[in-house]
Amino acid sequence: MEVAALYALVAERLKQAHARVHALNVSVDAKTALTRQLLIVTETAKRDLPEAARRLSRFVHDLDEGHPPLD
Repeated sequence: MEVAALYALVAERLKQAHARVHALNVSVDAKTALTRQLLIVTETAKRDLPEAARRLSRFVHDLDEGHPPLD
């Protein structure tokens, strides 16, 4: 996959993940922690786009499984 296409995919998935976190019925502290994790993925994308895509996939998978990654 070309870099521009991967960047666009990661950007769209980050946007969707942020919306999902915003919609979660969890405490403000939990939402803050999840948002921080997404910001780390964003920062990672600036240095290592494939790694950011992997981290984001794990994050979304955990959300899909009903286990928000709160560590």
